[in-house]
Amino acid sequence: MFEVLGTIRYQQAGLIGVGEGMNSSVYRAFDPYLNRDIAVKVVSKAKFGNDFDSYCNEARSIFAAAHPNIVKIEYVCETTDEFHLALPLYSNGSLLSKIKQHPMGLNDALRVAHGVLAGLSRIHVSGYLHLDIKPSNILFDGADQPLISDFGQSRKMSSTGIVNYPPMYKWAMPPEIWASHAATVESDIYQMGALLYRVVNGDPFYKMQKKAIANDSDLLNRIQRGRFPDSRSFLPHVPKRMKTLIRKALHVVPTDRFHSASEFANSLGRMRVPLDWNTTSLGAGAYRWRAERPGKSDLEVELLKSSSGWSAQIWTSEGQVRRRRNVSDYWKTKLNYQDALKHLTAVFSDLDS
Repeated sequence: MFEVLGTIRYQQAGLIGVGEGMNSSVYRAFDPYLNRDIAVKVVSKAKFGNDFDSYCNEARSIFAAAHPNIVKIEYVCETTDEFHLALPLYSNGSLLSKIKQHPMGLNDALRVAHGVLAGLSRIHVSGYLHLDIKPSNILFDGADQPLISDFGQSRKMSSTGIVNYPPMYKWAMPPEIWASHAATVESDIYQMGALLYRVVNGDPFYKMQKKAIANDSDLLNRIQRGRFPDSRSFLPHVPKRMKTLIRKALHVVPTDRFHSASEFANSLGRMRVPLDWNTTSLGAGAYRWRAERPGKSDLEVELLKSSSGWSAQIWTSEGQVRRRRNVSDYWKTKLNYQDALKHLTAVFSDLDS
């Protein structure tokens, strides 16, 4: 066996996914050899102590867990100062871009969850933990199927199913990592629960909680009590069953979570979505929901702020014509925000029944 050194060239264009990666930059690029667009992840060698073999662990993890819901790998190469990982160009963007302004509809949320959990199951069967499941690391292919990306934090499990001292993104760090510095399959399940929480509530709702955290000590305290993300608090349209499953995945005790990605997926598969609410964030905590009902008038629900407090308004809608719905029971004014959310939770439950 002998070593062959070759030359790889690509033409680098602009950055993509700006602000989504913590330790790397991803560029849109053109491969002149095969006349195709690709994406290239670039990491400084200094971050890996100039150890190319350590960097290749990410590529090996991707290769070992090949699956339709996992990004493919084209090749790995290096320059004097950087490591380069080439991937197909997934032009439909990331999950973060889809929930940045508004929550995802419940049927779409379930479709995405099933795809991610299928990929996650494959990762676990291959003997790895991903350890960085978050919206910016879920990409979409041309058919809008979700794919797990960024295996930079992934590690191979020991024979007992444990990864010791894993490097992790602090905002999605499971409570046991802070306490014992050891991760298991249930740690990835926790991150999947946090991801689904953000998908059904939207990032503005999640960021309101994040903004209230004062420092790392406060963050740790909230995570260990199940208060970040706050499993008590959801937007009012989220069905009770969805909340129950997300809370189970986010349980602070690992043994009380789902024990596999397939178990989580099977539970989600039994969910019924009576009305698929389309949710629009109006800013500063205000929202508008709309649900289509075949053969009936559509429904619209609004949570609005005025000088006298928060109001809940419910309408039926046909084209441009709106009519007030059940004013005596559904319409409320002069509420504080938490009471408005509580009232609308009951309203949505009634409308969905």
